[in-house]
Amino acid sequence: MTAHTADAAKMQRRGASGLDEVAWVARLDEIGRGHGFCTRIGTDHLALFVQEGDTLVVTFDSAARVFAEEQDGLPPGFEAVRRHEWSLLSILSLGDPWFRSADLAGLFDRLGDEGFFDSFETVIFLGFGAANGHAACVFSAAAPGSSVLASAPVATLDPARAGFDRRFPAGRRLPFGRYGDAPSLLASARAAVILHDPTDPVTGAHAAQFRGPGVTLAPLRFAGPAPHRLIAAGGLLVPILRALAQGRLTRARLARMIRPVRRADAAYLWRLARIAQAQGKPARARLVAEYAADVTGEARFVELAARLSHGPA
Repeated sequence: MTAHTADAAKMQRRGASGLDEVAWVARLDEIGRGHGFCTRIGTDHLALFVQEGDTLVVTFDSAARVFAEEQDGLPPGFEAVRRHEWSLLSILSLGDPWFRSADLAGLFDRLGDEGFFDSFETVIFLGFGAANGHAACVFSAAAPGSSVLASAPVATLDPARAGFDRRFPAGRRLPFGRYGDAPSLLASARAAVILHDPTDPVTGAHAAQFRGPGVTLAPLRFAGPAPHRLIAAGGLLVPILRALAQGRLTRARLARMIRPVRRADAAYLWRLARIAQAQGKPARARLVAEYAADVTGEARFVELAARLSHGPA
């Protein structure tokens, strides 16, 4: 291996923050030691706790994703610590993407029994994506009266109720135990907002299983299987969490907040144009492509609009 390829290999092991894995973990540990704790939960999870204000955000994510994608190298919800001095408990999965380990379940049992969550005025559980959203829903049961924000969560992997979902064959073999049925475990939550795309068959079918007086289904049509991408693109996470903490995050309010982001989001606009084509509406597809070309400047929209101007694609 030449010096150049050796340097390239080192760079590949650096995350979005520019830190390598050792330095990244050391930074989380330093934050934890200075403001709360940072500790391993068994072999499969890492917990970072930052104690600040009387609002606590409990987040679930993959350590690999945070390391690879977050520019500041910090887990979701940390911005609320900076901007509003909220507290944060971040659970990062290392080898257990479904947050199934007995050690983790024991942690939440212990925190609930010891009154940890009762020491905060407001508790919000947050999870974006199938596994992270599922975890936010199920572990909220450890803090009755909490609020939940989940995007495209899996309701359950029980084949009897989720036989339509073939995405996670390995997950079906995991022992989900009592922290496994997300819709039923949300019964003790004060409020839960479930983002989903009703035009996406699989995530829409999971979302339909969440019901109850405190559950708000927030449909984002044509947003795709990861509607939370729009929240990240618009920098909307903290305003949405603030509205949820204040009990003001209605379906209509969320739609208003996200609407400007959708109108400028290339992936969303591309999906709209392609759907219009598939429905046999070339004129509508052309209008979307022309609008998107102006807003995003992406060549694919310019090319699509040109093709549609000369006849069916």
